[in-house]
Amino acid sequence: MHRSRGIFDVVRAAALTAAAALPACGGGDDAPAAPDAQTPPPAWRADLPPSSVLGDRRGLEPARGIIHLHSPYSHDACDGEPRDEDTGEPDEACLADLRAALCATRQDFAALSDHDDSMAGEAFETLFSVRGDDELIDLGAGPIASRMTCDDGHEVLITVGGENPLMPIMLDRHVDGDAPARHDTYNADTPEAVAAMRAAGATIWIPHTEGRTTEELVALQPDGIEIYQLHANIDPDIREELLGLDRSGAITAVVQFADTGDLQLEPDLALLSFVEPNAPSLARWDDLLGLGLHVAGSGGTDAHQNALPIVLRDGERGDSYRRMLRWFANIALATDRRDPVAIEEAVRRGRSFVAFELMGTPVGFDVHASCDGDAIAELGDTVAPTAGCTLHVTVPTIHELSPMLPAPVIAARVLRVTASGATEVATSDGEAMEVALDVAGAYRVEVEIEPRHLAPYLGRLDPAMAERRVPWIYGNPIYVE
Repeated sequence: MHRSRGIFDVVRAAALTAAAALPACGGGDDAPAAPDAQTPPPAWRADLPPSSVLGDRRGLEPARGIIHLHSPYSHDACDGEPRDEDTGEPDEACLADLRAALCATRQDFAALSDHDDSMAGEAFETLFSVRGDDELIDLGAGPIASRMTCDDGHEVLITVGGENPLMPIMLDRHVDGDAPARHDTYNADTPEAVAAMRAAGATIWIPHTEGRTTEELVALQPDGIEIYQLHANIDPDIREELLGLDRSGAITAVVQFADTGDLQLEPDLALLSFVEPNAPSLARWDDLLGLGLHVAGSGGTDAHQNALPIVLRDGERGDSYRRMLRWFANIALATDRRDPVAIEEAVRRGRSFVAFELMGTPVGFDVHASCDGDAIAELGDTVAPTAGCTLHVTVPTIHELSPMLPAPVIAARVLRVTASGATEVATSDGEAMEVALDVAGAYRVEVEIEPRHLAPYLGRLDPAMAERRVPWIYGNPIYVE
């Protein structure tokens, strides 16, 4: 299912309508009293720590990145006005918001995925949105990435890709043909289009898998699929038709965070009010894994800065690039986090995991297999089903969690996926796990959290919101076959 414009029109209209009633709730004389003042919680961090705090693993460096991100080279970005009316140039203010967000959230890589309108008609070099002292990385056949240097010295690798029915990411060049031919290829949904995109250096992803069938995905043979899609949790039609959730539940929940009179309310926590597992996407993933396919999973941010222009208490719009990039990311385990080739290899192989860092940056999370005590298999690798192989899981803790805050509840589980479906083979409430890999299947790890440490940042809202069990980590599989 590909929805480029309608999804945002629906969300935007509903959110603006709901928000119109907020002034009466925003701190007037009749506003409910704030909770009794206790020791105030630590100041909220609108940024993220460097990915290095997640810890290296056996020569692999964690690289934080966004997979599924729109720039002003998508026709519907920037409130549907991504270009200057007079010059046709990209909206510099919107682009500046995107670049600042990548720096504030310390992304190591950004896999842009712009719609064919207008991405397909642009010269490939322009799509990196190079500004200032950005470096184009050319390995001999043209640029494959750009390196943006932030004011604090942090570096972000930016790659080019598209999102239509298919989502080719990390392209080395445009697909063949003139602009109309490129439009046709990027808009296609066929194995032939997949082949054309791979020939242009792309890693092939499928977005919005909540609307896909297993048969469609098998025919396309992607490298990866979205197992969480932010707008699937928000869009009323998708929630109702595909996720079985209340149609307007997300919008109603998000609009609560527009109460600018509640000075103890942290707007970044809006995600906490509506995040749910994307059950259809997880089911499609398990279908593919059960059929023996090696397919990586990712979280799709799908940020356009075009859906919720309401300004919240922190002075940012509800759907600011910074806010959405703060919510979750994909952590690739690369041999060199500064190398675009190493990052793409890690992403393609599934040597990565999805982390909802709004709940806290997960320190120490590790999944690997050892066989006969020596050989090590990482996420995305394959081992034989023998008594000598063991899966090792280290359950993470939260980076620099203040002792002033309530303790979260963390639960992890190991799933073995076979043709019969997904079976829970081990669980943990925080302790490390070891699982014998003597039965064939794809072994993947999920970590859930009750983020009770976030309750002090909810102001007048119901603190039970922080007691819901929500996703924290989705790990890619290790294959036993």
